Amino acid sequence: MFEIIDTPGLHRKNYLFGISIVVGCISFGVLGFEFFMGNHTLRPGYMVAGIASILSGFLLYKDRYKEAVYLSSFLFILALGLGVVYGPGVKNAAVWFPVLVFFQLYFFNRKMAVLSMFFCLGLIFWKTGFSIGSTGNEIYTDSIASLCVLTLFAVLIGANMDKLILDKDILLKELSHRVRNNMQVILEMVSFLKDSEHSMETRNVLQILERRILALASVHTVSQDAEHVQSVSIGEVIENYLNRIVSKYKALPNLDPVSKHYQLDVKEANLLLLVLGEIVSATSESVTNHVEDLKISFRNPTVKTLELQVEGASLVEGDWSRFSRDLLSHSGGDLKVDPSGSGKVSASLVTLRR
Repeated sequence: MFEIIDTPGLHRKNYLFGISIVVGCISFGVLGFEFFMGNHTLRPGYMVAGIASILSGFLLYKDRYKEAVYLSSFLFILALGLGVVYGPGVKNAAVWFPVLVFFQLYFFNRKMAVLSMFFCLGLIFWKTGFSIGSTGNEIYTDSIASLCVLTLFAVLIGANMDKLILDKDILLKELSHRVRNNMQVILEMVSFLKDSEHSMETRNVLQILERRILALASVHTVSQDAEHVQSVSIGEVIENYLNRIVSKYKALPNLDPVSKHYQLDVKEANLLLLVLGEIVSATSESVTNHVEDLKISFRNPTVKTLELQVEGASLVEGDWSRFSRDLLSHSGGDLKVDPSGSGKVSASLVTLRR
């Protein structure tokens, strides 16, 4: 029930950060405006909301999205409660009840939206002493009716959106499954041609093509079993791929343990795996380098840039670097080979918006 929704492609973290800024500006703006206008009415709800916006923004800055959602939800409820008890009255707080319902629906689920509705109804009944319907309290009756209808619409909208997202995921999985099957057929055809070809030059070309198809096939193979078909664990993808192309060597390259759990978009994973395959292949063909000495890691130099770093590969520019650089240039990235001979190769690309 209290599980936070985190659907790839929906930038809820950015939205919550924007909401925190807006709520903070509104809260402190209202408090400051009323103070300078001579209205010294206690507004505890806005005070708590302002504090919540600051704390939420700080947590989001520290990349702690779930903690920020839980904190914002709790302080939102607390702000409404304090506003009803110590503020100008339930009439003022009732204006914010629908906002709470939609907040819970968007960041949590439909059950939390319904619970929020009952919480708001409880505040109304408790504050008014169950005198709903009496003369002068018609606004409470209207507030209850509108809140119930709004919650119903919110739940229906949430159900429809969940259905659309589920249908989209099923469609993407089916497309990914077909792409993987088609690649497997092409891969077997290329392997057959390579094994039956007598020309060494042609066999080398087919081997390069086979390696690149394997990179794409590995991504789609892993995405089939991923929680979200649109993103994959880079550690699983790299291990799946390297096990198929460097099995003849003593050991696999070393992958940074932290990088193993890095989630990438399928397109990003395809690009980086193609580049990694070129680096590993060039290393295996070098006399002075060994595949098992390679160290693979990832980092984010900027918010929108992802960088693959391979250390231990003292390589020179060649066909592998030209292919990789041309591939990365289409996504706004670049390939850098350390000219000092330290054996460091960096491949960067602009990440997709999630």
